[in-house]
Amino acid sequence: MTAGESGGKPPHSGSRSSSGGCPAAPGPAQGGRGIVASASRDTRRTEAGGAQLTLLPPVPAAADPKLRPKSRLEPIPASAPEPGLEPVSSQPLWMAVWLPHLALDTLVQTGSAQPGPLIIVEDAARPRVHDGNRAARRAGVRPGMALAEALAVLNAPIVVDYEPETVQQHLRTLSSVLLQFSDHVCPEPGQQRILLETGRSLRLFRGLEALEQRVEGTLRQLGYSPRIGSARTPAMARLLAGLGHPERPRDRDGLRRVLTPLPLAALPLPAADIAALRGIGLTRIGELLRLPRSDLALRYGTRLPRLLDHLLGDVPEAMPRFHPPDNPSFQLEFDQEVRSTGALRFPLKRLLLQLEQVLRARHRGVQGLELQLLHRDAETRLTLERSHPGSRAEEWLELWSIRLSRVSLPAPVRGMRLHAARLLPVAGDMSGLFGSPGGARDETGFLTRLRARLGDEAVLRFVPTLHPLPEQAQEAWTSEAPPPAAPTSATPAQCAAGAALWLQPLQPCPPPDSHAWLGRTEGGWWAGGNDQRRDYALARDHQGRLCWVFQDLRSGQWRLQGFWG
Repeated sequence: MTAGESGGKPPHSGSRSSSGGCPAAPGPAQGGRGIVASASRDTRRTEAGGAQLTLLPPVPAAADPKLRPKSRLEPIPASAPEPGLEPVSSQPLWMAVWLPHLALDTLVQTGSAQPGPLIIVEDAARPRVHDGNRAARRAGVRPGMALAEALAVLNAPIVVDYEPETVQQHLRTLSSVLLQFSDHVCPEPGQQRILLETGRSLRLFRGLEALEQRVEGTLRQLGYSPRIGSARTPAMARLLAGLGHPERPRDRDGLRRVLTPLPLAALPLPAADIAALRGIGLTRIGELLRLPRSDLALRYGTRLPRLLDHLLGDVPEAMPRFHPPDNPSFQLEFDQEVRSTGALRFPLKRLLLQLEQVLRARHRGVQGLELQLLHRDAETRLTLERSHPGSRAEEWLELWSIRLSRVSLPAPVRGMRLHAARLLPVAGDMSGLFGSPGGARDETGFLTRLRARLGDEAVLRFVPTLHPLPEQAQEAWTSEAPPPAAPTSATPAQCAAGAALWLQPLQPCPPPDSHAWLGRTEGGWWAGGNDQRRDYALARDHQGRLCWVFQDLRSGQWRLQGFWG
């Protein structure tokens, strides 16, 4: 019974009950209504003791959401992600890079691709076409066609043998290049394809679309023509790359939605299995997905249901990681002999671009390179060193162009191999505020170009040694690398006798009329008969020059060592 029915006055909202002594609490508002809507205030008696409990009227909901009181348990809205960045996902994402014309791309690296029809032939026992350039494909040549049929539709084409080892070598090189985009790279040489796990790289490269553009741009810069597909599973990524499909499904529902309308011929199955599935009335992959896996295994074996499970991600697929070689090597074979060093610039640039991308992926640089020019029965080895590690292809190409201009080829060149013997960590950027390198770097770069033009033995520098005799206190150093254990301060002999500005071969001289003693040096007694004891002094000759002379204490003769200034 309410207070209105009993005729009594409702107690004050701050009154306490006799049993609990707790203040009356307002009832929770639910959609703008109170617990009891029939009265403005509701007073109820408890069953034990008859105490009254007053319920206050509901608080109306505020029209403005900002003025609405927030509950303590209301979740705090998450901050909006930065534009252009994708959230880090725990789900894997795979990118398939398919190179359908890899054998043709290897010919482009050498600059020997011709505008006319060109076909690559494999299987010497029963020659058939492996691939053809655009002119050959436009004439009707297709992979797998017999060589006789291809020659019947082409007018004097260029025929090149297929080299599987060369193709696999290029695929390994590209796998090393793609390590700059993912730490999990898996090449598939039999299918001319490379897979990358890119789920952890999306935030770094600002999304999947930007990452795909970076990968495609890098490969096209190196002279390759890739096709890219991305999906949650490796099998689906392969399928999308082969079809050139624009979808990028990232969950199971998306995978099934993309697979449903595709024809059965899109599956990587033998032609006999595709014909058998069509024989039972199937035309689309979606119809195949509705069939029980167990029935498919009984009728067609385990290959088909396992493929469907890999496509949908129901069964994980083992993807081994690629490990790059410690000392990378790059090689090109020419289909025509090269007789001038100027024609080697283009293929050498391709090798240096590959080297640059591989070094960028491993955050390394090289200080020395070896170039091998392959002849029919011999090879020419050329080496080049620079003062600091680097990876840019343009810098190395300039040095190699200078070096090759001095080389006379003993025989025509049939190929070239570039070898990096040692990878070094790249130092920090020493350039100035506006990108101009410092003076020390300019000086060493000049010496590097000078050595490339004149030869290693023509550009020398002198480094100090610890020998007490002045004529042996320096030695010639041919390499640009810092000499081992080079002293950084004056030797005891230099402190005692000084050091002339200009040294010359020892020559006898008359005793000076007047001189100033500098000090005595002794040494060489350990070198088998080269025991020297000298008293050094300063004296002027008749031309007024300040001479650096010494008296041999064993023979008493005076000798001129050099000029002081």
